[in-house]
Amino acid sequence: MQKLLRENISGGEPLEVSLEQAKELAEDLVARVESWAGVERNDKCHHYHRSPGANPPTDSLCCCILLEESNERWYRHQTHLHLRRSPEQQLWVELGGERSPAPISDLGEVVALVQAFQQRVNKQKAQAAKRQKQKDLKVQAIVAQVRKIAKEDKFDFATEVDSVKLKLIICLSDNDYFAILIPFNQFKTVLPKLRTAIQALRETYNSGVRFKTHLKRGYRRSDWIRHQDL
Repeated sequence: MQKLLRENISGGEPLEVSLEQAKELAEDLVARVESWAGVERNDKCHHYHRSPGANPPTDSLCCCILLEESNERWYRHQTHLHLRRSPEQQLWVELGGERSPAPISDLGEVVALVQAFQQRVNKQKAQAAKRQKQKDLKVQAIVAQVRKIAKEDKFDFATEVDSVKLKLIICLSDNDYFAILIPFNQFKTVLPKLRTAIQALRETYNSGVRFKTHLKRGYRRSDWIRHQDL
């Protein structure tokens, strides 16, 4: 947020406006951006989060604009953009509770700030979509390989997926199973070794050796992918 504010609010020639002029500029700002996707006028704003050194409570809130939310770590919630008039008759902008480093010099700076914010969010969404696609392809490759091995070597298995790894659970008996963690960033290294690892662990178990697992939950029979069904 601070980086976006620094890059778009110059503070070169700060505007000095009356309260009436500030309200007119706020209306102009809203009119220029509210038709954009992901931008929404908010006339009932109750968000007054302030960072250290922010404007005093006597500032006038000229307008609030809601910017499109994203699930990415930098933009976890719908973001509030506030235009405020200080007692010194200057206009300041707040983005997500962060105050601009300087008062605005031109309304175009705020328009550019909104545009830059949207571009950043869209970039993060595109990056997230790309990561998800890559992860999905890796999951498909791992599961396809495991299904082949399970069918040929006759064992049941289950899988769990999170953001960084696939957990492959191999059924040893009705009460025993073990898990192999396959990080997505190492799956090309791990995948060729899977069969050997699974065979070694199953052979060790079948020889009478027992393992102690750290799995926190059990697996119902309905959770398992049966090798007979492959």
